[in-house]
Amino acid sequence: MTDKPKFMMQTYINCTQDALWNALINADAFQHYDFLQQTATRDNDKVTYMMPDGTVTLYARDLEVTPKTKLVTTFEPTWEPDAPPSKITYEIAVEGDFCCLTVLHENLNNDPSDGTADGWVRSIAGLKTWLETGKPAHFGGAYLMEGM
Repeated sequence: MTDKPKFMMQTYINCTQDALWNALINADAFQHYDFLQQTATRDNDKVTYMMPDGTVTLYARDLEVTPKTKLVTTFEPTWEPDAPPSKITYEIAVEGDFCCLTVLHENLNNDPSDGTADGWVRSIAGLKTWLETGKPAHFGGAYLMEGM
């Protein structure tokens, strides 16, 4: 049996562990760094992501929460309604004044080069920039979702 594709990236962010953790779990923070300028709402363990026009793009459900160090969620895109959810793991490690953020996206239904990798690079770049500068950062635009 062949393993499903996965994507992993890691970056260092000059911020506190609390700030990074809050940015990952607080749905209100998402709008400051998402590359598509989406917003998010949280209802207990379920997060709903929406484009600026209100179109729902994605659902995520918390599978494992270890405060300030690990968050595991589902990834349920609305553009693939019949596909099984994939899984995202965020791990935070403190290294002096920095946090090392590792993101692992597993059980993908597509090759990461089909857009998943680009989406993650843009999203994490926005997160890093927002946490380090306090200014909203969006590395993309709605045009990236055209045709989905």
